[in-house]
Amino acid sequence: MKRHSGVRRAQLLIDLAKRTVGSKQAASAYKLHLEHLLAEYDLASSQLQTIEDEVKTVLEQIPYAGKILDIKGVSVIALAGVLGESGDLAAIPMETH
Repeated sequence: MKRHSGVRRAQLLIDLAKRTVGSKQAASAYKLHLEHLLAEYDLASSQLQTIEDEVKTVLEQIPYAGKILDIKGVSVIALAGVLGESGDLAAIPMETH
């Protein structure tokens, strides 16, 4: 996960705020609040990446998961959701049974 777009957006907001009418005394408080929001964003992004990595690790243990992930448009998270709801797809009877 990258935070570059968030940083650019924050810089744009800061630049716009410098040219608007408003409280000049509260600028440091706004800056601190913005820094806290960016820190929360970084934490959430890091946690999401950790979860996605763990999901990938679990899916690697499922023999047929790689074949399903080869299907265009199927993401790791989508497959994990489907398998979480449906259970083991290998247990579903096929036409050849």
